[in-house]
Amino acid sequence: MKKDKIIKWCITTLLILLPFLDMLRTTNIRHFEILGISIIEIFNILLIGTAFILTLFKCNKKQLFGVTCYLVLIAIYVVLHYNHIINFDKSIFPKADFNFLTETFYIGRVYVLPLALLFILIKNRDIFNKDFYFKIIKIVIAIISFSIVILNVLKLSYISYSNTHNFITHNIFDYFLYQGDFRLLSARGWFDSANELSAIMFMLFPINIYLLYKEGKKFNYVLFISQFLAMILLGTRTSAVGAVLVVIFALTTYIVSTLFNKQKFNILFLKKFLFISLICITFFTVSPFMISRLNEGKADFSVKDTNAYTELKNDKVINNKETLSKIFLKYKDEYLINELFLKLYPFENDTEFWIEIASRDKALNNNSRIMKTDIIKRIKERNNDNMDTYLGMGYTLNMMDLERDYFYQYYLFGIVGLILLLGPYFAILVYLLIKGIKKFKNNFNFETIMCLISPLLGLIIAYHSGHVFGWVSPMMWLVVTLSLIVYIVNQNSIDRKVDINGKNK
Repeated sequence: MKKDKIIKWCITTLLILLPFLDMLRTTNIRHFEILGISIIEIFNILLIGTAFILTLFKCNKKQLFGVTCYLVLIAIYVVLHYNHIINFDKSIFPKADFNFLTETFYIGRVYVLPLALLFILIKNRDIFNKDFYFKIIKIVIAIISFSIVILNVLKLSYISYSNTHNFITHNIFDYFLYQGDFRLLSARGWFDSANELSAIMFMLFPINIYLLYKEGKKFNYVLFISQFLAMILLGTRTSAVGAVLVVIFALTTYIVSTLFNKQKFNILFLKKFLFISLICITFFTVSPFMISRLNEGKADFSVKDTNAYTELKNDKVINNKETLSKIFLKYKDEYLINELFLKLYPFENDTEFWIEIASRDKALNNNSRIMKTDIIKRIKERNNDNMDTYLGMGYTLNMMDLERDYFYQYYLFGIVGLILLLGPYFAILVYLLIKGIKKFKNNFNFETIMCLISPLLGLIIAYHSGHVFGWVSPMMWLVVTLSLIVYIVNQNSIDRKVDINGKNK
């Protein structure tokens, strides 16, 4: 019992404080270190590590064997992975700075730690029940949403579309009058990353809507409105459009699942939900996000200076690297090549690649995700080592985030790393699918579907815009939502006996 209390305290403390830790990442506290490790990371490691060790004491021999095998596989992979990446040809990408401790710590902190949390939550289903998850999720949504909305009103919020910590100069009440750059109206509270926050809010929104239906208290309606508004204020595609799509999905799911189970419609819930949703969607249509989409014209990808392309076909120019470099830099804007990418992967380092990029459809060059992926793909191609496919090129390659998960992890860790570090999430989904189908009638209800869609949204948005895998907080909330649906499906799969009065025994 004492172990259970400590485990519950550790995980409860961790989850409630995660939003505050994310805010601290924007302050100088992130620079405070002990033995080279940030105190913020030490906090996460200590709480999850303590709960993990205590959970091992509750495992039987078979479970201990399974955990040990997985950790041994991770250890073997890390050794093979590092022994491989140090053979990388640094002349191809001089930014690479391979370091065993940095590489290993990154894998452990960002990928293994969330999996440890997943193990803790699933193994301790007697401690972490549905009520626990729902309470924690409501508290966290309240912390994030209220802070974003309140700080926006007070004009103390950071701008979402800014790498620096610049405060907004216009708040929610200026939406109807403001005529300037819509990005200056986006607000992320005091959080470090709008993209990470968007992924978290997107995952938690379906559960918030279900709790609105389940509990129907005044606080639930306040929480629903606050989160909807906060997601619009964030202003990213994931949060703004995602909020509207989740509402439409929720309404459809409720109607279909209610009809399927031959239940009566909760008319009061439907009326209030539709009324509030329509008000929020109306606000969405005048939000900076929508205004920018309505006012921005189609990007112009037409050729404005033919000399920029004829020069690249001139043999004298191509055979003179110095002249070629000057011409390329002169016309880089015509090619729509961001100078940031040239700093990352200099033209002089691979003229053949950049000439090909400059000569292709400019729409591709205007897409940062495509450009980043093309660069790392070229680096892998030039390194010409088949083992890059299986063991990756490493986090300490120092390549910028591709903003598209799965691809990013493939280039960093290879196929073996993908299977070991991301595979467990998909293995659990397959398990849930099989178990859910076996008891389809028990699982096809509003609760199960809305709680299942939460981790699915996380996995889907990881592919489209990234900022889920490889980022501590989004991965932690992916784990929480996944653990919740594991609990629900397992509970729904239990055959309950019914007594003479029709109640579950």
